[in-house]
Amino acid sequence: MTVSPKAAKKLAAVRDLSAVLIFVLLVFFGARAVMNAPFFQKERLTRREASEDIAEFFARIEKTRPVRPESPAPAGYAAMRAGAEAAAAARLDEFGRITVKDLAYILYRYGAAFGDGATRLLWQPPRKWKDPELKFPPFTVGADKGGFTIAKALNPSLAGAELLELNGVPFRNLISPVLERVSGETARHREYLFCRDQAFWWDFSRLFAGTPVLDVKFESPDGKVYTRKLETVTAGEFRRLAARPGAPAAMFFSQKKIAWLTITEMPYSRSGRKGYDRFFREVKKLGIEDLVLDARETAGGDPRSAEYLLSYLAGAPAAGPENAFSGTSRLLIGPGTASAGAYLAARFAELKAGETLGAETGGTPGHFGSPEEFKLPNSGIPYAVASRYYAAPAAAGRPARPDAVITDTLLLAHKGDVQAFLLDRIAKVRAGK
Repeated sequence: MTVSPKAAKKLAAVRDLSAVLIFVLLVFFGARAVMNAPFFQKERLTRREASEDIAEFFARIEKTRPVRPESPAPAGYAAMRAGAEAAAAARLDEFGRITVKDLAYILYRYGAAFGDGATRLLWQPPRKWKDPELKFPPFTVGADKGGFTIAKALNPSLAGAELLELNGVPFRNLISPVLERVSGETARHREYLFCRDQAFWWDFSRLFAGTPVLDVKFESPDGKVYTRKLETVTAGEFRRLAARPGAPAAMFFSQKKIAWLTITEMPYSRSGRKGYDRFFREVKKLGIEDLVLDARETAGGDPRSAEYLLSYLAGAPAAGPENAFSGTSRLLIGPGTASAGAYLAARFAELKAGETLGAETGGTPGHFGSPEEFKLPNSGIPYAVASRYYAAPAAAGRPARPDAVITDTLLLAHKGDVQAFLLDRIAKVRAGK
């Protein structure tokens, strides 16, 4: 095909303009990435700068977060702002400055005070895993039935014990200043999130900084109470204890005709819907008879995504998609199930789509969501604010409860492995046992 000289000149001009635009964009985003790097962020703010950030924080929340009957009145926002100002003033150094970390610690509390999982601070300093400071406990903590247990420990014999006191202070009292900074819909969900992100919270709160030895009082599973002196550990040592294995999004046990879908976030997006489409296409292709939806860590997302997922299941509205699943569905829930996950659990029960197992959800089906992200002008602290409120399904205003509670006793034969327990349960149901 022959191109005229005039057309060729226009094409060359377009190419040159495109090249310039690409160069400008690369420079812009490259410079922004450099300026947003931790090395270039301020470490301290003047009192005026901190005050401006505090004012911006509350003004943005008041403007963005939907008004509900339980929402603070204008006077409530003013009182919270005054409280944050006073807390910041108490942390000023001799030069009248406050560290960004201290300001973030204050604002974490006020973000969590709104009582939803979507309005929260996003600021976290880079983790220094090689830091030699001893400021972590020699065990990880788990939340269990309103109490706290030792989940994993350098001394394996302590695992499973209920934590009673640390250094003479009841454990719940000790961590209450941290729990009130965790954004969650219920106390149960905040406890879950604390345990999930405890590496950050131990480091950020510095509860054990300068404490080389802990007096730990605990109750063993057989009911006996003990006290032990345990040495605190470094970030690197704690990391090995707190590492969480990543769960795959989907698993197919084709010979057993079982599929397992782990749901984390549920954004209502084209790619999210396509992901469900692909999954159920594979389910149909493999002739799957039993499906497990693992929503134990499903928190963020959009209820419309939950409705889209439910449209594939038996018991959902009749006009379902082409690859709708007609087998037996089971839903796993727990304290980590909140927001869109709790909505999914409520609707799953409402539609009688299958059996729900696990423990009561940490969040409620009616919830704030669709967080919008912002950054404070002086400190650069990032934070998120809920921009929508999603109403609960009919008669589902409280956390969702399972049809069958999965207890520690039930898991004993499977060494605490919920997946192994459920696969065995499915086999027994099929065999009529």
